[in-house]
Amino acid sequence: EKERGKKSTYEMIGQPLEGGEQWELDVRPLISSNKWLQVHGLQRNRLSMKQILSQIGFKHTETYVETLGKPVGSYYGLGLFQQFQRKDGKLYNITVGREKLKQIEESLLRASHLFKRRLEWLTNGSRRIFGVIQEHSVCLVLDVSTMSQTQFDLYRESLCEVIRDQVSQLAKFNMIKAQADMEMWHEQAMPVTEVTIKSAIEWVQKLDRMAESSRTGCTESVLKAMEDDTLDAVYLFAEGDVFETSKELLRQKLVGTQHPLHTVSFNAAKGGTIKFLKEIAAQTNGRFHAFVVKSIYEEDADALPANAAPPGGDAARISVRLSQKAKGGIPAGSGVREDVFRIWCELEESRNNHAQIQTLLAEIPETVSETAVVDRPVQTNRQEQYMSSKEWLQRHGLEAQKVTAFQALAACSFRHVDGVVDLKGKPAPNTQTSDAENLRKLVNAKYCHQFAHTKWKDGTVVHVHITAEQHRVFEKKMKTTLDAIQQRIDWLQQGSREVFGTILEEQVYILIDTSQSMKDKLSMVKEKIFQLMQEQLRHKSKFNLIKFDTKAQAWRDRVADVTEQNLLNAWNWVKDIGVGGSTNTLAAIRIALSDPHTHAIYLLTDGRPDQNPRSILAQVQLQHPVPIHTIAFNCNDHDANKFLYQLSSDTGGRYHNFSTNGSLADGPPPFESKSEDVSLLKKELGKGKRDLEKVSKLRARCVMLDWYHNKKHKSDSDQLPARPHTSLGYSPSPPATSIAHKNHRGRTGVNDLEIKRRQSRRKLQSTGQNQAGHTKTSLLRLASQPHSEVDGWMLPESKDFMEKQISKSIVTYLSLLINHILADIMRLKAEAKRKPKKKKKPEFSFSSLDIPNTIWLKKNSLVARKLTVMDVLTPTIVRVTPKYIPVLDTHVVSKVFNDVLPIAHVSPRTKKEIRLVNPSAVDLPGYDQKLQATIQEYKTRLDLIVWRKLSQEEREKFDNKPVSYLDNTDAIGQAFDRMGWPIEESDLQLLVDEIYLGEKYLQQSTDLQRTAKQLAMVSPQRMEKEKRERSKSRNKFIDRFRGQNVIARDECDGFYYAGLVKRCTDARHALVEFNHGEEANIPMRFVIAMTGAVSCPPLKVGDYVLALNETNRNVPCYIPGMVIGTPKRSQVRDKFFTILNYDNTKSSLLRNKLVKISEVRYSFATRYIERANLTDD
Repeated sequence: EKERGKKSTYEMIGQPLEGGEQWELDVRPLISSNKWLQVHGLQRNRLSMKQILSQIGFKHTETYVETLGKPVGSYYGLGLFQQFQRKDGKLYNITVGREKLKQIEESLLRASHLFKRRLEWLTNGSRRIFGVIQEHSVCLVLDVSTMSQTQFDLYRESLCEVIRDQVSQLAKFNMIKAQADMEMWHEQAMPVTEVTIKSAIEWVQKLDRMAESSRTGCTESVLKAMEDDTLDAVYLFAEGDVFETSKELLRQKLVGTQHPLHTVSFNAAKGGTIKFLKEIAAQTNGRFHAFVVKSIYEEDADALPANAAPPGGDAARISVRLSQKAKGGIPAGSGVREDVFRIWCELEESRNNHAQIQTLLAEIPETVSETAVVDRPVQTNRQEQYMSSKEWLQRHGLEAQKVTAFQALAACSFRHVDGVVDLKGKPAPNTQTSDAENLRKLVNAKYCHQFAHTKWKDGTVVHVHITAEQHRVFEKKMKTTLDAIQQRIDWLQQGSREVFGTILEEQVYILIDTSQSMKDKLSMVKEKIFQLMQEQLRHKSKFNLIKFDTKAQAWRDRVADVTEQNLLNAWNWVKDIGVGGSTNTLAAIRIALSDPHTHAIYLLTDGRPDQNPRSILAQVQLQHPVPIHTIAFNCNDHDANKFLYQLSSDTGGRYHNFSTNGSLADGPPPFESKSEDVSLLKKELGKGKRDLEKVSKLRARCVMLDWYHNKKHKSDSDQLPARPHTSLGYSPSPPATSIAHKNHRGRTGVNDLEIKRRQSRRKLQSTGQNQAGHTKTSLLRLASQPHSEVDGWMLPESKDFMEKQISKSIVTYLSLLINHILADIMRLKAEAKRKPKKKKKPEFSFSSLDIPNTIWLKKNSLVARKLTVMDVLTPTIVRVTPKYIPVLDTHVVSKVFNDVLPIAHVSPRTKKEIRLVNPSAVDLPGYDQKLQATIQEYKTRLDLIVWRKLSQEEREKFDNKPVSYLDNTDAIGQAFDRMGWPIEESDLQLLVDEIYLGEKYLQQSTDLQRTAKQLAMVSPQRMEKEKRERSKSRNKFIDRFRGQNVIARDECDGFYYAGLVKRCTDARHALVEFNHGEEANIPMRFVIAMTGAVSCPPLKVGDYVLALNETNRNVPCYIPGMVIGTPKRSQVRDKFFTILNYDNTKSSLLRNKLVKISEVRYSFATRYIERANLTDD
């Protein structure tokens, strides 16, 4: 035990114990998932990605350099450490080897296996029906509302399973059945023993279905269970729906309870029941669980095997229903099980971490010992048969074998170096100073021109020098790797792998389309299935077969073990398969997914399914993830191939296309290849050939540069002496015979002659005399001269040497001539570019029209091209923020810019900011031209896209001429309706909206230009005159209230009385004659108009009003109050509002006797009335 404590939890999994058994962690403790993960989770065992990276390396740090304006990191570890980049972009330097990474990989695999076991345990048995009982002492309250014998038997069986599976592991328990006469198993909780468990099951079996129910029985039973202080929790196991009248009673009684109430819904039919049980569980800090069991006889018969109906009575049917996992589940509205979701998240994290560690392992080179272990022939070949091409390439691809072009050039390349230097130059002719000027010039390294160059992965230029030995080794390794890839391709195109590909999983379902369209192909399908059984299925653990046409039928209810007898029985079943009606793909997939032991599905079909492909994809996503590998068998339907490819992509499977006539699928990529596995290998093969060609060209370039530069630096001793020209041309003298020909020619003293010639040559060079060389004309003359004059005396070796020299000279001359011609062509092109070109109409290539508008508009919309009105006016924008004035209850802006920038823009998104613009300061006419050209481009693209999608029959209706979509929207829409809409209408609408938006911007630009011209026509004198008139009008006030009926505040008591305005004495006061005969000069802010266009806003509870009071001194007046009641909509005649007056009295008035006021006016009025009353006292 001490030794185990030193290891992590996952390192102990699989360790041998005494007796030959293996140590496995228990995934069945009755605790919550959070507590279980505190012991077995990734964080506890240091297997989260952050913890793993801290164990295997250190973070690559960067510091922001203000001078450069970018982050800068250290590069000392670029070649020393393997680097790993996290998803958030952070880099880590890896300091450990493959051995440590493999240990972590194994721990993650064990963790994933452990989480799977816990997940399966949580979703099986009684945990699936009841959840997990986490307490030690509980009471089960049973609330049954069904009257069906079958449903009641199902409920009792479920409860008995909970007792056997979970209650038997507790300390104490009790049970109460809610009914009119409450029935209890025992008065108090009893200890768990074999006797009590047996007694509890017998008590459950004897429960009476027809017992009288009560609407308060559930509440009474729960409260009775709460009275037991020895309990840790109470579980309400509710079958069916809860009475509506008992919901509120139970909610009230559970306030302040000491025990948590965990609710379990079983076969609830209404969503309100599930919502109520969730609420009361949350109210008491309990948990909620829901489950619905469906009868197998209520399922679609097409989705079940033919022999699914069990013999026997109700008990047999119940056991079948409980045993079939696919026939029950979580009802709608109950949400996700928190304990299951927590384990699933941990499982996904472990899988992601495992994938990242595998990627890191593939990048780290293997040591010699590891390579020796991996290269065992028997085991490797055995494993390669069951690898996908992606996995195979990770082991045997170009990257894995280190034979890519960049890996080959890494050892013989160096970076190109250049820089800016200061050169001294003469001063300008007009300057008076005589100092030299600094001229900056970009200069390359001295010897860069002597090496071949190419672009590296990061886009930089590097120089390479490939030797013959390096090229030979690379070529040999590359050809070996390409041969292995080609052999893999040939192997995949043989036997059953030609149709099904490689069967990777151990427990698989084979789905065979037997619809009417497969009539001529069924014999070949049977032959391929026979090959599949002989070549691949016999090496798996379990399999099953399903044929589907109008209905789906399985060979076995579940996957069967792979044995010789089972393979023979399956083949006999396949031989009897015949064709049927339509293609019910969904039913076959349902049967395969209902088997919890399914590892993968292989779907073979030749056409579209009966159901909507989108519906099938959506339903598959709702099931537990199982890869579905699709095989298009002689399928030339584009939509069907698209559906099959999408189905395999969404589920993590592979797509294959098999055709007996050798033709490819009908449709664009990815249907261009027969098999996804073969496609990956062919891409790798093409990449290898391109890399081999690239390295070969660089090697040839290196050879040419070596020859050129070595020839320039040869010593003079290796050159032949030049002869003077004659009238016939160049006549070389016989060269000295080498030592190799001494015995052949029979001459002596050759070395002395050579020494004399070298001495004479040195003397000639020391005197400074020039040697004769070739010119362009002499080279041509020498090439055309007959060599019969020298054939008689010249040695064959010398003659060959002279001919090679002549040919090389001619090649050099021709290359110079070609370079001059190319330079002239480039000069002419540059001059042509400087000339103004006429604007061409926008052209659309085939590829650009295939791009969806959603993607095309990301780079070509008006916003992306910066062609909105605000983009043009941005340089002139002056942002002004309004200031809120509480007294005025409004926002105020400074008017200092009114005369200079009279035009403003307010955006609905930024209402608190005003943007002043000056359209005269920008080129709006030029903007209009660009915008019009862009709108025309959009229209052209729209018309071309629509015209391409129209069939030939529909085009003839438009006289075979492209038409405008905007002018013929209805006609084209009807044509698309007849064609079934080959293009998404929303995709076209995006382009139409962009055209309308451009026309809107164009209209705004025109309005701005017209407004700017009008403002420019206003003279300064006119502006000054208008300013004076505005100042005069400000000094005058308009008597707007003369003769109007108003209510005004009386200064004596603060109430508002009705009256008539005789006149306004000034801008802030009005002379009011009240109806009771008094006159007073009232401030305008205390005068409210009651005639004319007076608003009557709706009132709600909490609004402040002035209410008419007709009981005050026999003179009607308005007093402040607040609305506390409004009329009900159902009572049409009742239009009275209930008002709470300032003195706490209530009144009911019609709307025409109420005047709505603000809270400030209400507060001011009440304070004034209080002060007036105190003064009177």
